[in-house]
Amino acid sequence: MSSYRILRLNDYHYGAYRLVPIRLSDQEAIRQWRNAQLDILRQAAPLTVEAQERYFREVVAPLFTAEQPGQLLFSLLKDEELIGYGGLVHIDWLAQRAEISFLLETGRNAHIPTFQADFAAYLHLLRQVAFEDLALQKINTEAYDVRPYLTQVLEAEGFTEEARLPRHVRVAGQLVDTVFHSCFRPLGAFRGHVLVTSLAAKVPLLRAVQDAARRVHYATRVIGADLNPDALARPLADDFWAMPALSDAALPEIVAGCRARGIAFLVPTRDGELAYWSRHRAALAAAGVTVLVSDPAAVQRCLDKLEFARFGQQEGLPVIPTSLTLDDLATARMPQPPNAAFVVKERHGAGSLSLGLNLPYAAAAAHAHALQNPVFQPFISGQEISVDAYVDRQGRVRGLVPRTRDVVVRGESQVTTTLTDPGLVARLTSLVEKLGLYGPLVLQALLTADGELHLIECNCRFGGASTLGITAGVDSFFWFLQEAAGADLNHFPFLPSPEPLRQVRAAADVTRRLTTSGAGGTRKEQQLH
Repeated sequence: MSSYRILRLNDYHYGAYRLVPIRLSDQEAIRQWRNAQLDILRQAAPLTVEAQERYFREVVAPLFTAEQPGQLLFSLLKDEELIGYGGLVHIDWLAQRAEISFLLETGRNAHIPTFQADFAAYLHLLRQVAFEDLALQKINTEAYDVRPYLTQVLEAEGFTEEARLPRHVRVAGQLVDTVFHSCFRPLGAFRGHVLVTSLAAKVPLLRAVQDAARRVHYATRVIGADLNPDALARPLADDFWAMPALSDAALPEIVAGCRARGIAFLVPTRDGELAYWSRHRAALAAAGVTVLVSDPAAVQRCLDKLEFARFGQQEGLPVIPTSLTLDDLATARMPQPPNAAFVVKERHGAGSLSLGLNLPYAAAAAHAHALQNPVFQPFISGQEISVDAYVDRQGRVRGLVPRTRDVVVRGESQVTTTLTDPGLVARLTSLVEKLGLYGPLVLQALLTADGELHLIECNCRFGGASTLGITAGVDSFFWFLQEAAGADLNHFPFLPSPEPLRQVRAAADVTRRLTTSGAGGTRKEQQLH
């Protein structure tokens, strides 16, 4: 087998896949594949045998000995059988970038699940070549927008759309877009994997973390953890850990489990665990694990609605008054008219838990008897909004997006729409920075007809509908991983969407093919859609 002078390894492995310098014996198979798939290639006419032999002789052969070749071509094998080819082309050694080329055997190319699995493996292998062997800083793709399943793989593997040329080429008689995606070399050394705790059924959150992790480093795995070994999102995680119950006594076991799994980053997802992870974040940091959580005092303020209101009043924030008794609300500062209405809720836990809304005095008093630790607030009529934000380690808001809560089910927005109001964003940014938080947060507030803003409560974690915030530019998990790795977040600025975005949270089906391999009958999964 020939080898490229410029490469250190010349042989790259990933599971059953292998990438090797292009072999002379593969040229006829490649010619046939190209001629059968002209619609997706920048090739005007079929290749003849003579033309292919001449190309390999005059163009490919000199690449092996070149000090800085213009392209590097490879054969892609699976279980030692040729299934495709491609490489790095249009290499710019000064700018340290290259374009990706890829072509799969015609039959495999026509079967979408097979194509997606093969293409994902190919990207993993090619990034080893580009980033680890050649130290390139960027690789990109140029493709015709006729295969959305190709784009799905690119974006799942950490590539981002960089440019689009509308109606740029004619394919099968139709004018279609040309789309460019890119991926950059990870900054710093590869540190480890990400743990998402209390995974349950948090599929959108899991996918958001996976997307961010692969953008930071293509080899980063996102491990789901839950007490329940049958957690609904388990099959979609890169790996799973049936964690022990959280307790101070269990901390050494948890630290050992993180070390054994190569975990360097931990993302809590449930209110009930935030205090635990915050209390032990120093011990985890000493073990090489960075936890995405605020300090204990800030966490406690967010978990306790009464304490949040008192802190807000002390800091001059427009918080809604909160009291342990109804009568305490009728003060000179907040007099109640005879027809006043009230909100009754649990002091701790989710704000929607056993919520009594817009209740007269007697009904509010009666509703409180059904709660464990009730608190009372005056009912204020207005538009309820949620605010997704990320606060960096210096206490600065890195990005913030307000959104309306259009349809709410069990306290979470099922339909939500972003607000593009620079004045409101500026007001909220100033308020959020006074809360003393770190990382992602969801602030609940009311906008009244007179233009006033009233803060209800704050969750110091990623919210159920906060994936819209990511789409709108609040890149929470990516910023966390970059910041934890020591990167300067000024290199990754907040780029808010210039137009309103609406998110509808609806159930979706995920189908996976189960295959059995090896003497032990190990089951492997391959996602279909």
